[in-house]
Amino acid sequence: QNHKLYYNISIKIIIITMTTSDIINIVATVATAQLVCELLANHFIFASDTYERALGVLSRAQYKLKKLEDPGKVINEKQQKKLQMAKDDVAEAASNVSRRHTSPNFFTSVAFVILYRILGTEYNGKIVAVMPFAPWSLIRRFSMRGIVIDVENFEPSGGLTDPNQACSFLFVYILCTLAVKFFVSKAVGTKPPKGAEGGLMGMLDAPQNQKLLKQWGMDTETLSKND
Repeated sequence: QNHKLYYNISIKIIIITMTTSDIINIVATVATAQLVCELLANHFIFASDTYERALGVLSRAQYKLKKLEDPGKVINEKQQKKLQMAKDDVAEAASNVSRRHTSPNFFTSVAFVILYRILGTEYNGKIVAVMPFAPWSLIRRFSMRGIVIDVENFEPSGGLTDPNQACSFLFVYILCTLAVKFFVSKAVGTKPPKGAEGGLMGMLDAPQNQKLLKQWGMDTETLSKND
């Protein structure tokens, strides 16, 4: 009985003390972390001479391929080999550019995992927000993760009329990473050029990587179709 009373009292206190400033703090922290990651990537990778050379190689390879793919030309066997070589050059150059975009994304993901562990410790067991409705059970697995509520002795308080409306830190953090990261990345991030947007799958399209995949017994045609 004392255990249930403890949870009942703690819920009332948490709902009163957890204000909009806590959500703003989470949003601001996520936005700041993403901004720092983007600025570091722009400075150390996308502003480097190596990246500029990679873009130049890709641009020249695409231009060469475009000339060879002129629909008005009749392609013989010799020109067909040149066309295939041009396609391979484009794939290799695009893979090189994609690799330079994949590395910052990987380190950004690691940084946000660390950030989640830090903020998760601070907001563990706290009701960060109150949803205007009781979500489906599948969504509640995320929205109420880490929150313990005594449903039997629950009393409406602080805008929380249903215990299923309680929202934990994890749910707010997921929403922030989906929304805030997107807008920050779109505002200050560097997008990959046309032809190199494939990311990891784009890297696998390079001829050398295709050969490695075949040596490992993987069906490269199936991977290309799935991509």
